Amino acid sequence: MVNVGAEVIPAASARDLSTLPGPRRLPFLGNLLEIRPTQLHLTLEGWSRTYGDLYTFWLGRRPILVVSNVELVQRVLRERPKEFRRWSTLQEVIEEMGFGGVFSAEGDQWTRQRRLVMSAFTPGQLRESHGVISTITRRLRERWRAAAARGEPVDARRDLTHYTVDVTTAVAFGMDMNLIERGVDPLSHQIETIFATVSRRASAPFPYWRHLKLPADRAAEQALSEVRGRMLDIIRTARAELDRDPARATAPRSLLEAMLVARDAEDPKARLSDQEVLGNVLTLLFAGEDTTADTMAWMLHFMALRPDVQARMRAEVDAELGDADLPEGPEHAQRLRYLGAVAHETLRLKSAAPVLFLEACADTTLGPVRLAAGARMIVLMRQVGLKEESFHDAASFVPERWLTPRPAGAGKHDPRAALAFGSGPRVCPGRALSLIESAMVGAMVARDFDVSLADPGRPVKELFGFTMKPEGLVVRFSPRRR
Repeated sequence: MVNVGAEVIPAASARDLSTLPGPRRLPFLGNLLEIRPTQLHLTLEGWSRTYGDLYTFWLGRRPILVVSNVELVQRVLRERPKEFRRWSTLQEVIEEMGFGGVFSAEGDQWTRQRRLVMSAFTPGQLRESHGVISTITRRLRERWRAAAARGEPVDARRDLTHYTVDVTTAVAFGMDMNLIERGVDPLSHQIETIFATVSRRASAPFPYWRHLKLPADRAAEQALSEVRGRMLDIIRTARAELDRDPARATAPRSLLEAMLVARDAEDPKARLSDQEVLGNVLTLLFAGEDTTADTMAWMLHFMALRPDVQARMRAEVDAELGDADLPEGPEHAQRLRYLGAVAHETLRLKSAAPVLFLEACADTTLGPVRLAAGARMIVLMRQVGLKEESFHDAASFVPERWLTPRPAGAGKHDPRAALAFGSGPRVCPGRALSLIESAMVGAMVARDFDVSLADPGRPVKELFGFTMKPEGLVVRFSPRRR
């Protein structure tokens, strides 16, 4: 087992990837037969517990370094995108499918797009958007109230994906899709189909889809075509609004309008291409849907398992909100300290992004390991926070560990190891919005409902498909007992 610190090892004495411990591999195939794509993160985390903070497994003849040491992970994240970047194959797959944006961009292209995308998530912009977020949260409440009145169980993750799409399109694009009230809509399924295809293609030993498209590939391309068509309609509508009111170009009302203004900027360094506008629209839609919806679904799962957590959330919400039904602004939501602690503990234990696929931009060393340019690694973002050296009683759901001041005798607590949103220059730009959504939904549920599992004997499993989601989570909302 290899456990390492962050010391720099001279390149001449650094070890080659092939000398690290790891699972036994077959000739030509490596460890391909041991990997199920939907359980990838669990397999890699299991190997980490066996082989240590640094180990190697093989995809065919290619070695993959797996890292879960907090110091090394922090170094890798801090030195992106200069020294480390996403797998080039992942960028190729995303751009080949036609939705490359700030998520897959690298270098100067990333710097230019990142600055613009971040403008949608400033404190001022989130305050401006709070009213519409409240409206969408109340719609979700009415949907769950109706289910409670009928005594029907709820596929909470499905409803939450509609919620997050509605919030993302309202905040970033200035439009109301209202998937919550419209009910069945193919968009959420289409996004999941696309995500699963990206994950499968990025880890494939060779680009088979360029020669033979499987039924899943054809379904994904059809889904992407339909989603792209809908987003192009949104772009055309926003363009028409700008044409009717040119003065809006000086004060865009949404990120989409800002991107369209940037598309026509006189300064070539600020200008976005049509493809970059579309790519970022699709990226924000995809990123805003699954990751936050999965986090809130897992939060409901923990609430259902822990009536004591529900009770404490409820007491806090009652005390902080007074006569209000929801937090009245982002700052008000941030005063829900215990609810925020529940969200952070959910993110630590059930990160929607448990792994990160990176490669070295140039020859370098990482701890005791020598990496050639293009060498691939997988960073176990969640596993770092599941270790006892990072958090006391790390496997348990303990929201109190995130409160300030921390409880007496709380034990080890290293917030650097909580990496659900990443770290360093490429930390998730939507972090603030995601936490506000979690606070709004958490406050609404605690205020109005008692939450339980519809079938307590049915296990809720982790399913990986580019993001990690709960499979088999069905909850029951009952009117709150007062």
